[in-house]
Amino acid sequence: MGRVARGWLRAGLGLLVSASLVVILLVTDVGDPSEPAEGTGSRAQTTAPKDATRARDTAIRAVLNRRAAAVLERDREAFLADIDGTDGAFVTSQKRLFDNLEQVDIASWEYELIGRDYNRPDLEVTYDRPFHLPALVLHYAIKGFDVAPVARPQVLTFVDRGSRWVIASDDDADSDLPETGHADPWDRRAMVAAKGRHVLVLADKQDRRRLEDLVRVADEAVRRVRQMWPDGWRRRVVVVAVRDQQLIETYFRTDLQSSEGVAAIAVPAFDVVPGWSPESAAEPEAGYGARGRVILNPRYFDPSDKDNADLLTHEVTHVATQDRTLAGTPEWLSEGAAEYTAYRSLRPFSVDLPASLQRQVSAGSVALPTYEFYQRQVGANYIAGFLACAYVASEYGEPALRRMYARLGRTTREIETLDRQERVLQDMFGLTTEEFRREVARFAASIS
Repeated sequence: MGRVARGWLRAGLGLLVSASLVVILLVTDVGDPSEPAEGTGSRAQTTAPKDATRARDTAIRAVLNRRAAAVLERDREAFLADIDGTDGAFVTSQKRLFDNLEQVDIASWEYELIGRDYNRPDLEVTYDRPFHLPALVLHYAIKGFDVAPVARPQVLTFVDRGSRWVIASDDDADSDLPETGHADPWDRRAMVAAKGRHVLVLADKQDRRRLEDLVRVADEAVRRVRQMWPDGWRRRVVVVAVRDQQLIETYFRTDLQSSEGVAAIAVPAFDVVPGWSPESAAEPEAGYGARGRVILNPRYFDPSDKDNADLLTHEVTHVATQDRTLAGTPEWLSEGAAEYTAYRSLRPFSVDLPASLQRQVSAGSVALPTYEFYQRQVGANYIAGFLACAYVASEYGEPALRRMYARLGRTTREIETLDRQERVLQDMFGLTTEEFRREVARFAASIS
């Protein structure tokens, strides 16, 4: 995660430092949906007779199957047929959802009931009839961009209208969902979509006049990243620019996380939801970079900003390097490599250093933060990472920077990071970590 910072690279361009959730999927304890959500004051509902429960579950599975088929067959009437018509606002939102999905070439769409339910007696006043909130996983893939399905946790509220069960809400349990829960660009706002040579841009409908520009800039970002990272990724990227703050907030769910100042994130996409998918599900697999997403924070994103090409180049770099970035990859390297890729063409470099980095450079050693990269001095940390990567590329060549990334990126655990960093720097450059930091300081002094 990162912060907004501007003006450190003097080449006629400002910088919008972005954030990235690289390959480290932030797993939180989402709890057991069968337990009441904290603060609801709910208690277990009366257990229905087994035959009635089986009949209900059979009916709900049939609704979900029809809903999935309607998405794939682009059958609007069938999609709306299982929506509770008593709530006009919900019907309108479901019409918008279907209209959004019609713009995307969906290769697969399937709902999986995971065998756990939310008990919410507090909703009895809302529905005043039998209702049921099953936990499920939506599996979908976008044709040409997702080589395998993407999993999204979701809870739909079903109500019994006498002769049949219908869907009455899709957000009653959103606050209790894990990361990525009910978090796709088509979920809450009217959307427009367009493909480029390498990208699919899903943008807010109010920005439809800027859509072609966004596609062009995103394609340019892929081209720039390909020059630095020519292999190891598919060069197919989904860029999300919908003005839905809730969408990005789902990735910032702990006390140590905040989207404040975060311009964008690059996130991997899995076909399991840790802590939510059935225990028998496979662990997140290799190759997930082929299903990455770049999500722009609507709090800061301006579709007309001239710096969008740099911002997107930074984020697309994270997509390109996802499959070689494990949990122990030093943050200064992952973020620094993305910054270097975004600004490598601006040679000769000329950098404005913040006061904290000026002091380090004057003292002759630049810190390379790893464990608390996003907690303090974030802007300076991004610049320090850039300086380290720019030093390697300038002194040893860009192939050396790629090799260093490949070797340090294979660090599987943070506890191993510093030791592995010491070994790799010594092996590749004959430098200890402290000697490397001094060389970075010397390089920084030469360009600041």
